[in-house]
Amino acid sequence: MKNSSIPFNVSIMELTPEKLAKIRPVKVADVYDGMTGNFAEDGLFSVQTFGRVGDELRDQRFGYIDAVVTVFHPTIFRALCQLKALYRDIMSGTRYATWNAQEADFEAATELDGETGYAFFLTHWHKIKFKDSKSPIRTERIKMIEKYRKVATINKILVLPAGLRDFVIDSSGRGTQDEINDIYRKILGASKVLVSAEGAELSPIFDNSRKSIQQSFNEIYDTISQMITGKKGFFQEKFGSRRVFNGTRNVISAMDTSVADLDAENAPGFNDSIIGLFQVMKGALPVTIYQLRNSWLGEVFGVGGSGTSARLIDPKTLQQDIVDLPLDVRDKWVTVEGLEKLVEGFRNPNIRFKPIKIEGRYLGLIYIGPDKTFKIFGDIRELPEHLDRQYVEPLTYVHLFYLCGYRRWNTLKAIVTRYPVAGIGSTYPSHVYCKTTIVGEVRYELGDDWQLKGEEFKALEFPTRKPEAFVDSQVIHPSRLAGLAADYDGDTASATIVYSDEAIAELDRYLDSTAAYLDPRGGFKAGCDVDTITLVLKNMTGD
Repeated sequence: MKNSSIPFNVSIMELTPEKLAKIRPVKVADVYDGMTGNFAEDGLFSVQTFGRVGDELRDQRFGYIDAVVTVFHPTIFRALCQLKALYRDIMSGTRYATWNAQEADFEAATELDGETGYAFFLTHWHKIKFKDSKSPIRTERIKMIEKYRKVATINKILVLPAGLRDFVIDSSGRGTQDEINDIYRKILGASKVLVSAEGAELSPIFDNSRKSIQQSFNEIYDTISQMITGKKGFFQEKFGSRRVFNGTRNVISAMDTSVADLDAENAPGFNDSIIGLFQVMKGALPVTIYQLRNSWLGEVFGVGGSGTSARLIDPKTLQQDIVDLPLDVRDKWVTVEGLEKLVEGFRNPNIRFKPIKIEGRYLGLIYIGPDKTFKIFGDIRELPEHLDRQYVEPLTYVHLFYLCGYRRWNTLKAIVTRYPVAGIGSTYPSHVYCKTTIVGEVRYELGDDWQLKGEEFKALEFPTRKPEAFVDSQVIHPSRLAGLAADYDGDTASATIVYSDEAIAELDRYLDSTAAYLDPRGGFKAGCDVDTITLVLKNMTGD
């Protein structure tokens, strides 16, 4: 096992009555209390349970859900399933077994002479004698189960402080919330059908509800574990290092400052860093996921919808086709995990201009007009008669990813740093300028009426195939080279993307102050007197 996978001071928490005495239970899945507009008193966002919105206590107070019946702690459940697949299958009700008292273990059996189900497993699990082997990993799992056998099952599940997963009203007036709340709702829903009565704990009639609670509990544990550890042990392996979660690091390349109008929106400025689309999406991954789910994907799949149908396009007729998708295919396009994988797949430049196909159908169509306009739409019959069909093509990955947030990408900020830090100029705040292809173009979005939506709906770097090459480096202003102690021979710099409203406002205030440009000695923090520019001028002038 990797060292980063071995906890150094972590143990299973036993939720005793004393520990739960000052914690209020969460009993309902509703956000609001009727039509009052107040958070439900016993809900997931309750002010009484978690504290007032904006109060520090709201980030600290826990709640709990009474699951009524006991389930395994996810760590124990996972270890049991890894020790013997039969244990997992018994609890899920997919295989039958008998209890061998002599061997003190379950044995596979047929439907005629065996039993199955979560309750059947719980009846005997305390008596299991796990057989060790020469595998050190198996030995460690058995030791862990034996250590916590007495507290391995619980019926009270902690709920994270509301401030860490709060219900927020966005700029459009819609409520948004963290996906972990939906998992808590699953547990609340499953526990509603359970009753606390003598004999209920080991009653097989509750097996399906107990299985649902266990699966949801595992999801919660994995979600929180991901926050803390990351895929490679974020806290244990990366805390204090120069790597940043969702950060980007790229080769520094030269900025083309030869533009006709220095005040143009697509002209690089002193405080700009040109960053490729893939790097921007990775560096601001939560923003990317939000933008994707609330753009064209929301039209195709329906944000928050529970069905499996999607509005796709027949490649022969280019007309809309309602398609019922397999669950795993739908998950790829609507879940956070699925979208993260799609973003990661964009790392490969060979797929960026490929049409997006799902189950043999196009995800969408895009009109790219000769008058510098564009529009994503879902049926060729929507195209007005005065517009030429030759300018319609299937939606590609680069169009989907760039256009889902073309009005958002350039509002982000970045902290540019080159390691090792050599001085004041080694790190500085910067505006993000998102670039797609090496040669991009300005295009304007058309609305539902196929008329211009307005000047603010302007894509500054609409991707082109002239040439079909992408920006995958970090382009910094030449005046920053000296402070970074860098040149263009392969040196790299990190860009930590900043995307919260508060952090962006703070950096804007800083960039509007003299402190951003003057060092403590009264000199300039950046300038054009750098070796690279001096050599260029010398070669151009011969002086």
